[in-house]
Amino acid sequence: MADAGIATTDHVGTGDAAVEILDENDPADRARLEAIGADRSVRRLDTLAEQQTSLAEVIPPPDEALLTESPRWVHYPWRSSLVRVLGPNGFRRLRLDRNRNKITAAEQDRLTGVTVGVLGLSVGHAVAHTLAVEGLAGAIRLMDFDTIDLSNLNRVPGSVFDLGVNKAVVAARRIAELDPYLRVEIAPGGLDEDTVADFLDGLDIVLEECDSFDAKVIVRDHARARGIPVIMETSDGGVLDVERFDLDRERPLFHGLLGEIDAAALSGLTTAQKVPLGITLLDAARVTARMAASAVELGRTISTWPQLGGDVALGGATCAAAVRRLGLGHPLPSGRIRIDLDAELEALADPLTATAVPPRSAPAPDDVAATFGSLPDREAVVYAGKRAPSAGNSQPWTVSPDDTGVTVTLRERGRLGDIDRRASAVALGAMAFNIDVAATARSVAGELATTGSGDDLALRYAFGDGADPERAGLLDAMLRRATDRRPGDGTPLSDDEIHALRAAADSSGGIARIVTDRSEIVRCGGILAAHDRIRHLTPDLHAEMVAEIRWPDSDADPSTGLGPDTLGVGRSGLGMLEVTRRTDVMALLAEWDAGSALGAPTQGLVGSSSAVVAICQDGAGSADHVRGGTAAQALWVRATGLGLSICPVTPISLHARDDGDREGLAPGRVDELARLDGDLRALFGVDDGESVAMVLRVFRAGGTPPVSLRRAQG
Repeated sequence: MADAGIATTDHVGTGDAAVEILDENDPADRARLEAIGADRSVRRLDTLAEQQTSLAEVIPPPDEALLTESPRWVHYPWRSSLVRVLGPNGFRRLRLDRNRNKITAAEQDRLTGVTVGVLGLSVGHAVAHTLAVEGLAGAIRLMDFDTIDLSNLNRVPGSVFDLGVNKAVVAARRIAELDPYLRVEIAPGGLDEDTVADFLDGLDIVLEECDSFDAKVIVRDHARARGIPVIMETSDGGVLDVERFDLDRERPLFHGLLGEIDAAALSGLTTAQKVPLGITLLDAARVTARMAASAVELGRTISTWPQLGGDVALGGATCAAAVRRLGLGHPLPSGRIRIDLDAELEALADPLTATAVPPRSAPAPDDVAATFGSLPDREAVVYAGKRAPSAGNSQPWTVSPDDTGVTVTLRERGRLGDIDRRASAVALGAMAFNIDVAATARSVAGELATTGSGDDLALRYAFGDGADPERAGLLDAMLRRATDRRPGDGTPLSDDEIHALRAAADSSGGIARIVTDRSEIVRCGGILAAHDRIRHLTPDLHAEMVAEIRWPDSDADPSTGLGPDTLGVGRSGLGMLEVTRRTDVMALLAEWDAGSALGAPTQGLVGSSSAVVAICQDGAGSADHVRGGTAAQALWVRATGLGLSICPVTPISLHARDDGDREGLAPGRVDELARLDGDLRALFGVDDGESVAMVLRVFRAGGTPPVSLRRAQG
């Protein structure tokens, strides 16, 4: 009768809350089912087909063993009913599926090893039921000597059918109707020195919710001696107490708020005699006004402590949260917290009128062609150069013009992906193309020289008197060139367009490896999406990515970074963009080895493209990467002239040369990055002696994309 992962027996529960779990494939169980069915008063409820359909639809799909697990019939004597349900493992998988990922599957399995005792089943009913609903324990022990009275139904989720029934039995039955496989034990009678040992035996956590002060002291005395933590919720102002006797067996009871107390002296206190203890325990200065005023009226205009159903329900939620933390080994010290919903509602704020910090305003973008036309030659050439693209719009250069030319050096390295300043070298190559086109258009074309490497890389463009009408004709497209991060329409490129793009890269010393096959474009999107996932889940890379975006609440220079408008993210998409900004969210996804959806936007955008292009160059030195950047810009400008849109899609390890580089980028993901890099090079057919300067998606999109701003200086 036992199934892997969950122990089951013929009878689950004890006493008047026990159910029978029967497998019709077992001869003895089948005979018992026939005997129960002979009683015509017994109803049958069979929704197994619907349960099986729902189980088959969960993600990830269950294995065959779960789908073919033998179902069970559950006999509920107090309801005179037989209910057909999935087998124990399938039942648990489906019932708790919606917990994920508030509670992961691994965490849920760990919590099945927790045994919890609940003492006092008025407030405790809500606590025990919430623990069962969330699957926070593998076994629950309940104790209460009292029976349900009509006056209890303002807070105990029972019914008139439960009047006169023991409170622990009522709670156990409700849990059995929720989950017949969950082990629930009823400890008979009330708690005293004679029963406390049996109640505590085998418990990992105690939830104390009883009215008797002597029982409160007794259970804490013995729990402290055994090293069992105690949790209590008092249903006034959301007060939750945690006493970690498992960590400190010398800790005073009730945090020392009641001083030295003796259980025997508290036995038999009247309600009026409990008032000073209760008020002291709740902290007279902080107890809610309505509870404090009610305490004055106890025994006069009201008979006992007032409690609301909503406060009790809140207690169930807060106790469950505490049990979840304890059961999973998360930090939870001894102490007290107040979760006062009424006080929180006093602070209700209207988002329509709440004052937000205004974002730092960005200057209006230039009319690029008009600005270029209005400048003297030297300034016009520098202006055009600064229009060049750079990774993350980082603009890694310092531009120093003089009467004879322009010198471009690198600013301090800022990006992790800028390994040995290779990405910066590519940006300088793009700038060199712009400078040369602008200088040619102004008839001051000269010579470009590259010196140094790494951080010392520099370009010198010496003005001359050269002129080339054909090259000067690229000026308009060069000034209009922009990154377009919108989706494309997926229409194929013509042979003439492909030839023109290849020729543009080739004329500048690069190689354009162009992928146009639809299946290969989709495959490329998958590789780049996997890179994006790693980018999000690696803390340093994630921080760098977040820093590249000019967020509305940022006080950064508005002429740097990528504004949300340039990312193609509308108002409805800003919320999800904000989610990907959060380090706590990314840390959880990394812990779960999840987050495949983080790459979905990239995969979708690449899939909408007409082509994906890898701009390659022979060699891997700084000068080679400058040449690759020039070729990339030449292709980009040519595409702009053809009415095509371009957007870089940069793998995080594009400029990594070995596993050492990859380890520096994303520790622990070297093998994954190496595989992805190999797949990408194979997809594009990159030769061994070549390096890749840039990966671009090429597509058609109507209208004009927004343009990133540029720094006024440097």
